[in-house]
Amino acid sequence: MTDPYQTQPPQQPDPQGAAPVHPPQQYQPTAAGYLPPPADQQLPADQQASVDQQPPAAPARGGRKLLITGIVSLVAVLAVVTAGVAVYDTFIREDSGVAVCKAMRDGKDILGNEERSGDDEMTEAEYREARELFEDSRHEDIREHGTALMDIAWQVSNLPEDQGMGALAFLGAMGTHISGLQTACADQGVIVDLNRD
Repeated sequence: MTDPYQTQPPQQPDPQGAAPVHPPQQYQPTAAGYLPPPADQQLPADQQASVDQQPPAAPARGGRKLLITGIVSLVAVLAVVTAGVAVYDTFIREDSGVAVCKAMRDGKDILGNEERSGDDEMTEAEYREARELFEDSRHEDIREHGTALMDIAWQVSNLPEDQGMGALAFLGAMGTHISGLQTACADQGVIVDLNRD
């Protein structure tokens, strides 16, 4: 049986004295990158251009882990902030509709100012501000009755002087929404007595 791994005899120097021909040597990888071959083993200039092109560096794996960790951390922070805002908005911050109920209970007007005399007209800015307080309420019944009551009050305040009797058309709806708002406030623990002197 023949040995497939036979050792080959060492090459003999060229009898004519010429230097041995070696295959072109590629750049050798090192920790700092690729080093060019020694000057005595460099190729002619026309062949050197194709060899000078270095292969692309492999992407760093540590950078990918850092990027993934950063993204996961960012998502976690966003989730915690979103949950915190939801808890604050739902449980800590007082509902604007309930705040209006408390102002009415304490004898103040809807905007929290001292009660005005019944002769003062509501300005458009006051109407919009008061209606927005009811619109922003988390409680549907306060939102429904409060906005309807503000709309009726605005319409009545804008009736011409000579059509004062036209306000009677709004009495039924006004009574419904006043009692609805009182019930909605009571459902939130605020008792509003609009019949006091």
